[in-house]
Amino acid sequence: MRIAYKLAYIGTNFHGFQYQPNVRTVAGELIKAFKELGIDVKKARMRCAGRTDAGVHAFGQVIAINTDKLIFPRMINAYLPDDITVWAWTEVSEDFNPRKAKSRKYVYVLPAGGYDISIMRKASKLLIGTHDFSNFTKGFGERRRCIRTIYSVELRIDRDFIVFEIEGNAFTWNMVRCIVSALEEVGSGGRSLEWFRDMLSPERYRERVEPAPAYGLILKDICYEDVEFEIDEYAWKTLQHRFNRFISYHGTLYKLFSLFKD
Repeated sequence: MRIAYKLAYIGTNFHGFQYQPNVRTVAGELIKAFKELGIDVKKARMRCAGRTDAGVHAFGQVIAINTDKLIFPRMINAYLPDDITVWAWTEVSEDFNPRKAKSRKYVYVLPAGGYDISIMRKASKLLIGTHDFSNFTKGFGERRRCIRTIYSVELRIDRDFIVFEIEGNAFTWNMVRCIVSALEEVGSGGRSLEWFRDMLSPERYRERVEPAPAYGLILKDICYEDVEFEIDEYAWKTLQHRFNRFISYHGTLYKLFSLFKD
């Protein structure tokens, strides 16, 4: 049988998802956990939906493996560190490839101070539709087009933060983080709405945009046709406990140091 899993991870202490020798990666920790469960991931054809960069987080990352026994998320979590939690599963077809998704959703969060939110929203709406995102892609100087389709965007204020959510069929390397950098430029008055529109037409205007920091980005969800995941209730409680502990720690630091801010 082939099983797909949804997992969450805090990317801070990982050198990305993809396995790399001698450094800590999400895939590396999963490989060790599956080995403890008697599964060789090479023979099991482990695949992931997307390879997040160093420091990027995930809530709905998807992996799939072949196995001759049913392994529930809670069983995998027993061998994983606290910053990775598998929380849902489903049996899929033998040819299921997590990369062939209907859509992907990302969320980026940044401090809200000093930005013109109205103009940022106008700029974000320009993203909807099919465009060449070469100007928002790492390595944009290479001779290739980066055609992607964006289905929806939302930019909202949540207390002291801007929350930017985007859904598309796929995303290029650093694409979301580069978009956020461009929105910041527009929101701060450093660049115009016309400039942002031009950035979506790389055939006549080329400019490199540096990506926003990785720590503000999370892979929220990955959606498939006719695939429904079942939540492992025990694993879900484990995830919520770990999130609450993480929020308590960093929330305390946020409040503590904000006492000394001018």
